[in-house]
Amino acid sequence: MKRQSAGMASFARQLACLLVAATLAASSMAGERVAAQRPEADRNENLTGWLLVAAPRMRDPRFSRAVIFLAHHDDKGAFGLIVNRLISVRPAAKLLGDILGEDAPDGNGGDEREIRIHYGGPVQPTHWNFIHSNDYTGSGTIVVTPKVSLTRNQEILRALANGKGPAKGFLAIGYAGWGPGQLEGEIKRKSWITVGPDDGIIFDNDMETKWQRAMDKRGVEL
Repeated sequence: MKRQSAGMASFARQLACLLVAATLAASSMAGERVAAQRPEADRNENLTGWLLVAAPRMRDPRFSRAVIFLAHHDDKGAFGLIVNRLISVRPAAKLLGDILGEDAPDGNGGDEREIRIHYGGPVQPTHWNFIHSNDYTGSGTIVVTPKVSLTRNQEILRALANGKGPAKGFLAIGYAGWGPGQLEGEIKRKSWITVGPDDGIIFDNDMETKWQRAMDKRGVEL
């Protein structure tokens, strides 16, 4: 257990400079003017599975032009992962070694499959989640929508390193979190625009267009 914790801490340190670079790059793209926005969210509306799209007026550079998948939302708070902030791509076999300190068996496809690593958010940068398609279910898997699941158990890393696991997905380092009523307040202040579930935006590899595509789904023009 100590070895795994040390491996994750070391892995997080390796990515630290990339996280900073990704945040600074995103902040330089802020400042556009929005013409129309979705009406204020109902406080009782459950947005689990929806996308949060940072409004052009977003002042926090950590979330500039961010698209966030809301994995959980209720009256106690919300939890989400940024889906358009790529920081690294690594072979599944190497990822297994980086995080768990384990070697993947040879010849099982772990060296060929590349796994995207995202900046998931500013909270707990040594905490990871794997967001993926619903063709994989393992210990600790939470089905969020009919097409998107979330797994925190290390078994998914072993499955990927063995050439198995979900067809689509990526690993997110850190997450975005809100306390009771906090997200609703930010939506009311028009810091965020809400967009319905869209696995195409979540899993697409084109990071540069995700924000605009999500904005376009709500009829927003810059």
